[in-house]
Amino acid sequence: MKTIGKVLMVLILFISNMAMAASSLSPTPAEVSAKLSELFLTTDPDLYKPIGYKAPKAYGGGQLIHYSVVSLWVNALECARLSNNSELEKRLVAAFEPAYNEKKIWMNNYRHVDLSIVGAIAIEIYILTGDERAKALGLRYADRQWEEPKEDCDWGDKWYEKITLEERRENWGKGYSPETRLWIDDMYMISVLQGLAYRATNDRKYIERSAKEMCLYLKRLQREDGLFNHAPSAPFAWGRGNGWMAAAMAMNLALLPKDSEWREPILADYIKMMKALKEKQRPNGLWGQIVDDEESYDETSASAMFAYAFAEGAKAGVLDDEYLAAAKRAYNALVARLDEYGNISDVCVGTGWKNDRHHYLTRPRANGDPHGQAPLLWLCKALL
Repeated sequence: MKTIGKVLMVLILFISNMAMAASSLSPTPAEVSAKLSELFLTTDPDLYKPIGYKAPKAYGGGQLIHYSVVSLWVNALECARLSNNSELEKRLVAAFEPAYNEKKIWMNNYRHVDLSIVGAIAIEIYILTGDERAKALGLRYADRQWEEPKEDCDWGDKWYEKITLEERRENWGKGYSPETRLWIDDMYMISVLQGLAYRATNDRKYIERSAKEMCLYLKRLQREDGLFNHAPSAPFAWGRGNGWMAAAMAMNLALLPKDSEWREPILADYIKMMKALKEKQRPNGLWGQIVDDEESYDETSASAMFAYAFAEGAKAGVLDDEYLAAAKRAYNALVARLDEYGNISDVCVGTGWKNDRHHYLTRPRANGDPHGQAPLLWLCKALL
């Protein structure tokens, strides 16, 4: 009996220590978000390649702002405001000023889900500053994302895959965006833009159409266990792909009015996914490159995305405190992988789908890739 008592005491102490570790965030989210934001301000937004960056390419090509950098910028702004860091907030806002003049090319004319998201920066700046220039610039993208598709529009086909005009018209006729392509990362791009437009205007059409779109993606793409395959022909729960959906559901639920017809279906599928993710979190606080494959490496961008979705759900009261503790464990594991400049390691590089497990297990890992920097800022925002 004494032996059993000792074992129980050790177990209780272990659980207590884990809980203390989860509740103690060091360095703080304010400190981490400031470091990542300062790093962002040292590089060109349209050619993202800060000091210490080790990745196959610089994002943006010197012309466009990549969607991952858009997300980084938007969340850096929100973290600065939540941290009461007004000096940093002003510098992040000022960095967008070239978009009105010599860098108008940043505000592209392509009607593509990955490129329309650039309007989110402008709407965020309007929310923070009241700058009417930014409001008009940003809402242009949110509004045209649901405009009737026409043949003379530039659909960005030279940048990305082609979706036929007939497909665009069919989607629009059913109340969906002509930019719909049913890729799992799309829902984050759409949700950020439409959600910010809703916050800026209080017009429910923005959040309602984002939620309707979300229900389409959930119906067509979610697995029975709550996770998502990378593609219909690639039956692998790729981490970052699942992260986009997890984050987008949390974002929609945070804004969606309780009387919306879309709220309950999204909430049910969100909880189903969160339960699946909680079971797959590793003892070190992170998740795998393939979420349900124990042999896959620890991947940081997906881990930050999942932790963000946990923290947002706990804040909203739809998930219990165990999920918040899990988010904090992930946070501590993630900040331990930051280099001296603020670049996070072990970010899977851009990945197209492939019906090959080896393809996912051997994808290269980058240091400082904005696909990882951005979601760590989402998590900081949620924990501030």
